[in-house]
This record gives sequence, structure tokens and C-alpha cells, in this order.
Amino acid sequence: MLKWIVAIVLIYCLFSCNNNDILANDLDLTIDNDTTGGDLDIVQDGENNDIDFDIISMDGFIISLNQIGDSNAINVDVDGRTSNGSSVYINQTGNNKSYSNTLWCGHTFCTLTVNQN
Repeated sequence: MLKWIVAIVLIYCLFSCNNNDILANDLDLTIDNDTTGGDLDIVQDGENNDIDFDIISMDGFIISLNQIGDSNAINVDVDGRTSNGSSVYINQTGNNKSYSNTLWCGHTFCTLTVNQN
């Protein structure tokens, strides 16, 4: 009888204990030095999505970040010392969305477009 009680308590603890899940909708991404040309498209569909995006250097690169759903956040940090001719497009659709940035482009041109609907 004691074995069954212990087994039930252990099974209960296994399924009822809270743990810190690693969520697939939390994305941390860094584009490092010497990135030339290319496209990066990220789409997150759902709720409570988070993108933390850091760009150190890129030339002729097009980045598109799209979030669809509620309670989404994007943080973009651009330290574009040698970035030239690159564009970042951010689209957020849903309620309770947030966008923050730190931007610096040290060459001819870089563009950033943000749409929040």
C-alpha cells in the first residue's frame, strides 16, 4: 500500500510541478561581421512572440521580420559601421505589440520600415 501512495505522489509531482520551458517563439539572432548580400525572412505566427535581433555589419542585405498575433515584441539593435545598401522591414499585426530599437548606419544608406497594424 505504501508503494502505491509513493508512486501516486511521485506521478502527481511529475505532472504538476512548474518548470521554465524554453519557448520556440523567443528568437535571439545576431548577424556578425562581413555579411554581404542575401535575404532573411522571419515569420512568427501566434501569441507572445519575441525577436531580439542584433546586426553588426551587413552590405546589400534585406531583412524582413513579421509577427502575426497578439502580445508580440521586436527589439532591433543595428551597429552598422560598414553597412551599405541594406534594408530592414518590420511588420506586426495584432494587439499589444511593441517595437524598440537602437540604430546606427555608418555608410551611404540603410533603410528601416516599421508597420504596426
